[in-house]
Amino acid sequence: MENGDPPFLRPHPRILEAPLQLKRSRSLWPLVFLAVGCGPSGDSGTGGASGSGGSGSGGSSSSGGASATGGNSSGGTTSSGGSSASGGQTASGGASSGGSSGSASGGATGSGGVSASGGASSSGGSSASGGGGGKSGGGSGGGSAGAGGSAAGGRSGGVAGTPGGSGTGGAGGSAPTGMSGLPIPPGAPEGVAKPTGGATKITTIPWAGFKGAISYTFDDDNQSQITNYSMINGVGAPVTFFMWTGKTEASNAIWKQAYKDGHEIANHTKSHVSAASVADINAATDFIKQNFGVPPYSMAAPNGDGSYTTAAKGIFFINRGVSNALIAPNDNTNPLSLPTYIAATGAGADAYNSQNDGAISGNKWRTHCTHGFTGDGSAYQPVPVSAIVDSMKRAKMMGAWVDTVTNVGAYWLGEKAFNSATSATSGMDKTFTWKLPDKFPPGHYIRVKTDGGTLKQNGVALPWDTHGWYEVALDALSVTLSP
Repeated sequence: MENGDPPFLRPHPRILEAPLQLKRSRSLWPLVFLAVGCGPSGDSGTGGASGSGGSGSGGSSSSGGASATGGNSSGGTTSSGGSSASGGQTASGGASSGGSSGSASGGATGSGGVSASGGASSSGGSSASGGGGGKSGGGSGGGSAGAGGSAAGGRSGGVAGTPGGSGTGGAGGSAPTGMSGLPIPPGAPEGVAKPTGGATKITTIPWAGFKGAISYTFDDDNQSQITNYSMINGVGAPVTFFMWTGKTEASNAIWKQAYKDGHEIANHTKSHVSAASVADINAATDFIKQNFGVPPYSMAAPNGDGSYTTAAKGIFFINRGVSNALIAPNDNTNPLSLPTYIAATGAGADAYNSQNDGAISGNKWRTHCTHGFTGDGSAYQPVPVSAIVDSMKRAKMMGAWVDTVTNVGAYWLGEKAFNSATSATSGMDKTFTWKLPDKFPPGHYIRVKTDGGTLKQNGVALPWDTHGWYEVALDALSVTLSP
């Protein structure tokens, strides 16, 4: 990119053959609440022996059983028929998606817990390839192959993805992850008891419980990014590469490795011209699909030109610009003109640290745009690679969620949608229903708390995470609070 442009993105498999579903990336925040009441399960609601099997719902092995794919545990720790419904919240996410019976990948009534058997096709995602390296999960990687992923840089493995036994084995990071694939904040409490109060409200947790969020983005696929890729990847935090696909460097093998490592590959157009052209945008998307097998969900406007704010609408859920500002939970920042910080030529880690500190202290989201590193004559305002690496390490150490634009952006917009939900009461139950933005990537979650009661999606109780939250699948589009 020239004269200051923006980066790329990474997508995800959606999860919805069932009316509601639950998953990145690899995605929570300051508490905001909704007053009380903010695949499909078998007849028994859990895919257990009493309701599954004969009906084709996965039998006693249920979905997420040993025959499912998508990682060693591919069905969540509850596996078959547990309280979270045959396969648990994570669904099966694999090609067989439904245990040994497989004939209905979840059965007519679904057998993969709340989110059915994983992926829009109920078979573990459209490509069953595991996304770019599993869920990025804020530095959790999630396995180099994953299973059931479908988006460039999105969370993989069906609803919650099923990358590896523990979800922490990918080259993209080392932080532990929750059932959804969202990373666990450092220092998060453990052994928190499930609330037993009156079930009057649902409270969202900004940035998945981290102190703030930081996204590092790299534009233009310049040679210095290729040369220094191993240093960036070595930090163990997913980043976004916005690809200028008409350049020779766009075909370098390093980008496929980056995708495998859990980083996001996003759209920066084919020709990198300031005047927006939908055809040029789509040409870059076609390149990404052809080379990575998945579509991008975010883009960066070449040179930060404002014409892309309009052009990106209906194509992407996020377009990064070049103006500098912080993004707050539930604020009115335009996602199609997402702000970013571009450091001056030769800036050191301190310049990035000061920007990050504002995000961490204010519980906000900061994005960075970098074009290349010192010595690269083709890069706009190059900086020392050590400035990026050192500031990334420090941000993680200080409790920031360091992750891709798509993963953090999906959490930000998903929480906002959740907090704008409408509610309906039936007896003692209150159901909240929300609408996601256009082109929202599939397979994402937010974390919430309640003051008591039980949360359900698709009639199945959500498991309480003893770190102190529930994980709600945004694709499900509703959640019910019961006493």
